Formats: sequence, structure tokens, C-alpha cells
Amino acid sequence: MDFSTEFVAFRDRLLASQDKAFITSLNARVAGRAVAALSSFGLDSERKLLGVVPLGGKSHAHEYRLLFAVPVLSEPLLQDWWQYTEAAEHELVQPDENHEFSILSIIIASETIDPGVPKKLRRLAGGRDFTNVGRGWSTIRLAAVDLAGRRIYTNRMGSSLKNILNPVL
Repeated sequence: MDFSTEFVAFRDRLLASQDKAFITSLNARVAGRAVAALSSFGLDSERKLLGVVPLGGKSHAHEYRLLFAVPVLSEPLLQDWWQYTEAAEHELVQPDENHEFSILSIIIASETIDPGVPKKLRRLAGGRDFTNVGRGWSTIRLAAVDLAGRRIYTNRMGSSLKNILNPVL
């Protein structure tokens, strides 16, 4: 398997499969690292009680998807990526009084994933509650994609991300 060729093909399939409302930038920079693809989606709507009664305000929600190429993902490297993920979440998610929620999805595509990575990855959980500084919350979904073995491993919150990635893989 040629990792570069397989990664570009995976990236292209991923971008083609996502909703057209996503805005995508290739080779962007987020939190000091180059991102192969950064896709973002924002939704602004009128705030309603129980989704029916207008409350006279606006709210917004966001999703960010960041794709990286990491040829070999080891356990120590996974810890570095988790620290980066938290830094990226702090950079991208800026809460305010109209914020409902934000989802940050980090997708790490690899040719080789060390055997201990899936177990450590499963234990990772992150996100923030913004009720003290605004409103709403954020969550982090992290997926490691084994391009050679055609497997996807995720953290606790990543099962929905796995459902998105499975048809693409």
C-alpha cells in the first residue's frame, strides 16, 4: 500500500460524502499544525422553547472536522494528538450567550496503528461546559483510521463519527 495515495483517496471520498453545507479548506492551520482538510458547518436559528415557542433570540451550533495524515500512530503519539485536540478545541470553539453546542471531530488516518492505541483511545474524553462563561457545551470526537487494515477506532464520543467514516473507508 502506498500511504500517500491511499490517504489522498480517503480524503477525497470523505469530502465528497459530507453534506454540501460544510465549508472545506485544504492544508489549513489550526492550533499550530497543518490540517490536510478542515471542514466546518454552522447553524444559526431562532431560539425556541421545546422547539415550538419563539423566545425572541438566536442560537448557533457548529461542527468542525479536521483530517490528518499520520503514517504510524503509536501510544505516545496518541497522547500528543490528544493534547493537540484539546488545544484545537480551545481555539475553534468560542462560546457566547447564543452558543448551543459545538462538535470537534479529529480524524487521524494512518497506515499503521500500534496495538495498544485502540484501548487508550477509547478512554479519552473531552469537551467543555460553557454555562459559566456563556451557554452551551462542546464535545470532542477522535477517530484513528487504519487505512491498511480498513479499521476505525474511536474515543467514547466517537461512535457517530465511526458511522460517518465507515462508508468512506
